[in-house]
Amino acid sequence: MTHTYTSANYSTITRTLILWLLSNLGGTLWLLLDFAYTRLDDYSIALMVGLTAAIASLAIVPLVVPFFLFMSQLQANWPRRTMALTGIILFFLLINVLLFDLVPMNSLTELLPFSLPYGVAAVLGVLWLYGPARHVAAPSRRPA
Repeated sequence: MTHTYTSANYSTITRTLILWLLSNLGGTLWLLLDFAYTRLDDYSIALMVGLTAAIASLAIVPLVVPFFLFMSQLQANWPRRTMALTGIILFFLLINVLLFDLVPMNSLTELLPFSLPYGVAAVLGVLWLYGPARHVAAPSRRPA
């Protein structure tokens, strides 16, 4: 089954890459501040967690266009913001399961302090990217 890529798909891909970048930068910055607050030497741990999160989440990016196609057929009347938030939550859970297999942790609750900043940054990114449009007032044409 082939899909033709329209301008809406390119917009989705562009927003997905922007969201990927924002969530990884935001989550890594949050962890960097959290780790360096108690000990400045621990900044490298946050950077390594950020690199691992970026690589793991990049593997999920190609699933976004099929997800939006599937969701638009399943729930055609949902706004894109709701679909994006649903996708973020589902992909966040999927990434946590994937990271749990890759990172030596005993439980998902031990992984959550490392992954939660990325989830929060992704939700904030969705709220910003799919937020209400900012209306710019057109200049008035009053006769002088």
